[in-house]
Amino acid sequence: MAKLKSKTINEKFATLYNKVEREGMGFHDQMIIVTNILRDHGVEAKTAVELMHKASENVERRRPAIGEIERIVRWSYQNKGVVDGNYHKPKQTARRNQSVIDEWASKGSLSSLKLRSKEIPKKAEYIIEELYAEHELLHISEDIYHDTIKSAGDWVDGGLQGMQYFCPATFKGANKGRLAENVDVRPYLVFETDERPKDWDGQCGLIDRLSQELDLIMVTASGNKSLHALFDASTPSEDRIARFKDLVVTLGGDRSVLRPSQMVRFPWGVNTKTNTIQEVVYYAR
Repeated sequence: MAKLKSKTINEKFATLYNKVEREGMGFHDQMIIVTNILRDHGVEAKTAVELMHKASENVERRRPAIGEIERIVRWSYQNKGVVDGNYHKPKQTARRNQSVIDEWASKGSLSSLKLRSKEIPKKAEYIIEELYAEHELLHISEDIYHDTIKSAGDWVDGGLQGMQYFCPATFKGANKGRLAENVDVRPYLVFETDERPKDWDGQCGLIDRLSQELDLIMVTASGNKSLHALFDASTPSEDRIARFKDLVVTLGGDRSVLRPSQMVRFPWGVNTKTNTIQEVVYYAR
């Protein structure tokens, strides 16, 4: 087995630790970067799997899904991709601003948002047909552990009853998993915040502010404490997208939702923690 205590590898893990602390990176992306470090330092794939499983025993946030580590290692060792791809992170200078949050939250109204909505499709299948082309590859899941990617047409044909999460991005391959390297296009960006739990009017005010930057497409209630707002990112310039992401941070949005392959609440799904329908409260496609 390769030695893992060289200065270079220690420096890389230190850099990863700093990124986790600074950016709130998700467990999945952390595993990808760790795997890439092991690969680049000559650790065999089988050994990398063993080391990753051993390390995951000390993680309290969540357990890896069945086969998740094996898929990550297989993908990493076969493809020397970059985790972030075209993922433009919010600027490090972007900071949560309570006065701006309070200002815009005070202007919000859930009832007003609903009045501005077009007719809301009553089935998730109709929404997927309108948001995506039939051939585009999507990740939709009943829980956080499944990793199935299929075409939008196949998802619709198979039925979407019981689905709880989806990734708004489209993917390059059906067999490569929900990895950042496998993300093809990000036609939508999502805003979600824990700043004002169950303050629906306040959250709508923040969503209204963001809708001045990108077109608001859909708002889905999480079935618990927050609203998930889907914005059109398919045509705006990179500068506009960057401004939008910075504003998300300013308004107290969850940074993790901006990651390329992050899952969010699925329209008309059921939140299994609360047994509540994830109602679509606004739609403008």
